[in-house]
Amino acid sequence: MFFSYHQDDWHTWLPLAEFAYNIAENSSTKHSPFFIIYGRKPSFDSIHMSQDSPSGNLSTKLQSVQQVVKEELESEIRRIKNYADRNRKIPPYFQLGDKLGPFEVL
Repeated sequence: MFFSYHQDDWHTWLPLAEFAYNIAENSSTKHSPFFIIYGRKPSFDSIHMSQDSPSGNLSTKLQSVQQVVKEELESEIRRIKNYADRNRKIPPYFQLGDKLGPFEVL
């Protein structure tokens, strides 16, 4: 989600998106691409935004991106829950003394 809804500033976010991808752990290798290549975890001073990127707005943009990601994750959680619950049955309620096949609930 390193873009605005206007999609006219993607080039300013590309280095940050690339860095984020390179430090993310891969599910197959259990290591990040950065670690595989360099043999160490990255330091965050290696993020280089383009020179024409307005650094004064970086904090505001990152907060905006974080808010959008939070909303998208909440929406995805609701969607997954609805999908999982669509065929879910109410579990049976058993009381002491009920017979379940050859067994008795204690």
